[in-house]
Amino acid sequence: MKTEETRVLARGLNPPGPLLLAKKKLAGLESGGVLRVIVSSEEAADELVDYFLETGLRVEIDNAGEDIHVIVYSAETGAEI
Repeated sequence: MKTEETRVLARGLNPPGPLLLAKKKLAGLESGGVLRVIVSSEEAADELVDYFLETGLRVEIDNAGEDIHVIVYSAETGAEI
């Protein structure tokens, strides 16, 4: 079964804008869901990564051209992260 991905387009926003948008979307994300936050600055990406790691979520970074994609995996009950 494929997990649906939720995207947040936060290009051009300065911190804490991308984090605020991501928190709102993350609150509505189902267990096992994937959130992809697309930002255009390393500062915004670093802030997102720091926050999600502090909350115990698995995070990946993907560079796509000038954009930085921060991919967050919400925890499934009983699943290893």
